[in-house]
Amino acid sequence: MTHDLDLHKIRPYKSVMQNSLWNHDYYPELPDLEARSTVEIARFDGPGIVRTIHLTVNIDGADRDELLRNVYLSVTYDGCGYPSVLAPVGDFFCDSFGSESIHFASIVMAKRPTNSLFCYLPMPFRKEVLIELVNHTDHKVTGYGYVTGEQTPEWENDDSCFHARWIDTTVSLPDDQITLLETKGKGHFAGCHLTAVSSCSHFLENQGICEGNDEFFIDGSVEPTCNYLGTEDFFGFSWNWRKLWYDNHSGTTFLNDDEGVTKLACYRFLLNDPVRFDDSLIARINYRHELKNLPLLKAKAEGGGIVRFGIVVYWYQDSPVDVRDRSRSMG
Repeated sequence: MTHDLDLHKIRPYKSVMQNSLWNHDYYPELPDLEARSTVEIARFDGPGIVRTIHLTVNIDGADRDELLRNVYLSVTYDGCGYPSVLAPVGDFFCDSFGSESIHFASIVMAKRPTNSLFCYLPMPFRKEVLIELVNHTDHKVTGYGYVTGEQTPEWENDDSCFHARWIDTTVSLPDDQITLLETKGKGHFAGCHLTAVSSCSHFLENQGICEGNDEFFIDGSVEPTCNYLGTEDFFGFSWNWRKLWYDNHSGTTFLNDDEGVTKLACYRFLLNDPVRFDDSLIARINYRHELKNLPLLKAKAEGGGIVRFGIVVYWYQDSPVDVRDRSRSMG
């Protein structure tokens, strides 16, 4: 996953590109994304690699919260009949809370002014890739998008398929666990984007929410092989999130405690230290070992500690997986 520029190399690849949504220019035949409909934004024959997905989208007669949480990005490989990427557009591109999160730029994801969204995570495919936008709202969606890629001579033995699953779950901390991923195969965990919303008075300024252990059980291990002792530590911060910040590897893009409601958005991409597995991986956030954290103890004693998490998990795997079966928490 380490970023490696090789722009000086001549490659036997064929560049491909497809535009979408903007039918007021060179491509008047491009279809609109009508209410309760699906539109293709790219379809390439393989073998090949998707290199860039760019979107800027708006919604008629509704707000950006509805747009970003109810229009989904879907990616299907090799005519499988099921998506291996399925997540709300906003959360997939790390754009949270109706675009109120800050603009940022990492190596693999960016949100630029005017809410211009970019994903640079490579997406290899063997035979074909189909990328779609799925509109679950009652409103028309407009905007502009393009997808670029390369057709390659062959599928290489060490290539893998990019995946992203969406988790929307409400839990009671510290008792409930959040399963990020449970999969069988060979690959590596590449990162995640997380939002949290809570009205629990003990979690103001994200106290308590930061104290979950991010645990990775690799190839059937009984104990976690990799174990980050604090959710904010997994996301690259210490002693809570505290301030807005971003870099190539991690970022806190939204923090707010208005009217007693705590809101958080953050991302982490494991560019230099992906969690690799040969047979299986279980990844979860577990708060049960945090025995001395006062906010968690008070929340538990009073029957509170309610948090709504919205999480996109990114990983690579040797074969396409149906993420629809993994669209909910299994904690």
